[in-house]
Amino acid sequence: MVVNVSSGLAFVPLSQTAVYSSTKAALHSYSLSLRHRLKNTSVSVLEIAPPWVQTDLLNSNEEPRAMPLGEFIAETMQILGTEANEIVVERAAPLRANAGPNEHALVNQFNEMIVGTA
Repeated sequence: MVVNVSSGLAFVPLSQTAVYSSTKAALHSYSLSLRHRLKNTSVSVLEIAPPWVQTDLLNSNEEPRAMPLGEFIAETMQILGTEANEIVVERAAPLRANAGPNEHALVNQFNEMIVGTA
């Protein structure tokens, strides 16, 4: 099994972390491609796409808008027990369900909510 860790930011980029968001989007694309390429082999490809989690990254340990690490781990472990090829916890689901044709409005709204308007 190949396990890649992308991010909810792979689906809805954050302007403050443009390079991080774009590398996670690339990793998501790679995971999809690799999964397809390996579909007739014994190797599976799993992608974990966490939301914002309370960690040392961006000093988020006490950030109330971020998901507590313990909750993320518990929900991730529960999904790992299924046949899912993507681990997307409930908090990341709205980002994963990207708005399609309304993508620009969603990205703008998301960025304004997180970092405020410039």
